[in-house]
Amino acid sequence: MNGLEEKTFSNRFNKSYKHIKDLLVSDAEESNVLVQKFSNEIDKLISSETDMDYKAQGIVVLALGGYGRRELCLKSDIDIMILHKENKSKQAKNLAEKLLYKLWDTGLEVGNSLRTIDECLELASMQDSSILSSMMDLRAISGDSNFYIELKNKLNKSLLPNISQNFINEKLLERRKRHKKYSTPSYLVEPDIKEGKGCLRDIHSCFWILRAHYFDLEIDNLFANNYLTKEEINLIENAQKFFLKIRNHLHLSKNSYIDVIDFESQANIANFFKIELEDNFLTKENLLMKEFHNYTNQISDTTDKIIQRTLNKKIYSSRRIQNIDDFYIVHRSNLRAINPSKITKKIDTILKPFEYSVNNNVEIADEVLVECKKLKKLKLSKSQKIIIYNAFLEMLKKGKNLFSLINLLNKSDLIDFFIPEFKKIKNLALVDPSHIYTVDVHSICLIKEFEKLTNNEYIEKFPLETKIAKKIKKKDVFCIAALLHDIGKGYGKSHSKRGAIMSLEISERLQIDKDSKELIEFLILEHLTMSSFSQKRDLDDNELIHQFKNRIKTIERLEYLFILTFCDLRSVAPTVWSDWKGNLLQTLFKKTIRLMSKKQTFNKESKHKIYEKYDKASIEKLIGKNIKQYLESFSSEEIEYQLKLLEKSVNKVNLGIRYSQKKQIDQLTFWSKDRSVGFAAICGALSVESINVFSGRVVRLKKDLSVYTLDVNRFGESTFKDRGIWDKINKKLLAEDSGNLENYNLETPYKFKSKIKSKIKLDNDLSSKFSIIEITAGDKPGMLFQILKKLKEMDLRIGFVKISTKRESVEDAFYVRKAGKTKVYEESEINQIKKILKKVIS
Repeated sequence: MNGLEEKTFSNRFNKSYKHIKDLLVSDAEESNVLVQKFSNEIDKLISSETDMDYKAQGIVVLALGGYGRRELCLKSDIDIMILHKENKSKQAKNLAEKLLYKLWDTGLEVGNSLRTIDECLELASMQDSSILSSMMDLRAISGDSNFYIELKNKLNKSLLPNISQNFINEKLLERRKRHKKYSTPSYLVEPDIKEGKGCLRDIHSCFWILRAHYFDLEIDNLFANNYLTKEEINLIENAQKFFLKIRNHLHLSKNSYIDVIDFESQANIANFFKIELEDNFLTKENLLMKEFHNYTNQISDTTDKIIQRTLNKKIYSSRRIQNIDDFYIVHRSNLRAINPSKITKKIDTILKPFEYSVNNNVEIADEVLVECKKLKKLKLSKSQKIIIYNAFLEMLKKGKNLFSLINLLNKSDLIDFFIPEFKKIKNLALVDPSHIYTVDVHSICLIKEFEKLTNNEYIEKFPLETKIAKKIKKKDVFCIAALLHDIGKGYGKSHSKRGAIMSLEISERLQIDKDSKELIEFLILEHLTMSSFSQKRDLDDNELIHQFKNRIKTIERLEYLFILTFCDLRSVAPTVWSDWKGNLLQTLFKKTIRLMSKKQTFNKESKHKIYEKYDKASIEKLIGKNIKQYLESFSSEEIEYQLKLLEKSVNKVNLGIRYSQKKQIDQLTFWSKDRSVGFAAICGALSVESINVFSGRVVRLKKDLSVYTLDVNRFGESTFKDRGIWDKINKKLLAEDSGNLENYNLETPYKFKSKIKSKIKLDNDLSSKFSIIEITAGDKPGMLFQILKKLKEMDLRIGFVKISTKRESVEDAFYVRKAGKTKVYEESEINQIKKILKKVIS
């Protein structure tokens, strides 16, 4: 092959590529036109090298897959096949060598094959449906066009009628698996524009299934035969333009075949799209991803509906009609109206189709849904609106299939008829890895968790929560609070306060009674309080429980808030909930309700029980005279275990590890007689062995004697039986240079670029004895150790530590005071603490 020829070919490709790239950067062409132009440019390059016209006999170059669909983005790979007759195999091989070397020289990723028609049919009939789906999008680039048509005809008339059903089943299974894979937390916050649910692949698979069903490879015939409505075609075309524009920009900015819209790309794409801010609340990224989720939700639902509608034509042969009432019927698994045009005239029953649909597990027929959706455009009097609002609340009061009902109303864009403010949070994604769902979906999933409790689905796993949820009588109030608890997120910071204020107007509009309105306002205002107190505060602090009780005021409010908090945590993301957090939530609930019920709340019996086994002199000999603080810090059972451990201790440090069935976590007790071995040293030794700390407490007793208790696990699993790990940790802490444990190098060679905005807050109001440092940051290895080390260097004494881990983030609380047992009040000292810790967490 001539080197000059190769250079000329590469030069022509580079020129074409630059032209397409310039068009993309300048936004001079619609994205669907741009991908077609790029595909056409590749066609021209290939055609110029084949020296074949349409009259060539027995050999043709075909484009397959995305290239066949003319959907080439900047870094897409291209898939070509040289189709040849048996007697043209040598010519085909020579052509392939000539062509492929030149294509590879351009840097393109090229998939290639040489096949006869019989080989194509044999491969396409095999179990791997990807081969046939690739061939479905084939088109001729150069060569024998009649030979190409012969292959298409055989695929249409000979192959598809025989394997259509198997192929469709494979594609449906593949679709379900893909949806499952790309619905994991990582892909929900940073979606894949090609493979994600509701993205490009859903459009492709829908058309593959339709063409297989109708034995027709021509997409245009699907449109001509009205298998899709005009609205569906318009939606698919607009969504495809949007997706392709994003995909091309990803390929351009990453200079690689990357289809994941990560957080960094979201910001870049928003700027590329020239998105204008609507207000000061939502960022450009918020607005971009709002539009993205709007399209993906519609495409997912629409392609599902098209596929089901197509396949059901063969499945349903029964003409039997089921009467639901005198106006609505079920026919062929669809809810229909006897006279759809009268739906909007029957205002009092306009919501009935949604209730009937979820209660009978049937789809609402298109003609019925179209009429119901007109509700938002109707000119209604105030009294008519009140009738519809009452009908909505009555459905919620029944408490039947609440999640399905609300979800269906949301998908039908009717929630915002009742709550126009809901439109602001619909499809709103937060730039936060711990929130994997859009705000509207999260709010509705909260109702799903509530239903699981009331339907006894959680009776074995969460018996207390189930019991309390079943006591909730005002299901309509709970559902409204759930829908509105994050309504303020569309309007900037302090979303709880803002949402509570907004709820008053919404409740007024919906004609909700005064008591219920106040309960909804309270639940929204305080919906973060219970998780914050339980995960960031010392639940053994009597003063804290009193503060919380005074804030909540009544048992009814406590019960509603407990269930709302439980459901909220369970519906954020699978990795946000843990049994540890659930136990903390339960502990706060139980302690508060005992206090409200005027039952004994705190562990006053500890002193009496422990004196049954130890006399006061023996205890003082072991721990010194600071008995009161010690007895108030632990239960009698914990104290007995700790003292037995101390009695056996002959070393300067001694540890014991056991599993708490109640808390469902390992509990580490650590006695230190060496002032140099404290929290930082302990956490350093634990970090080296990948032990995670969830909370820690220290009580300082006689000179140089302190007891540390920590709740720990390793990769989410208990390790208390793994003596090897704990022996290694014990040896590290016993070593002569244990005071130098704080010099552990726990830095990693990798740079962690956090997606979480770091925050440091110091609070002096919540505890009478300690200043509380609250830290929110992206998680990284060894961070707790580094923070504790810095606190010690600043001569701050730690009393209690609480660690709350979410996906890729942590929310830590450190109870500290100065060496003289005073809190940190000086502004200069507070600023210095924040400055030093900021360097650790950034």
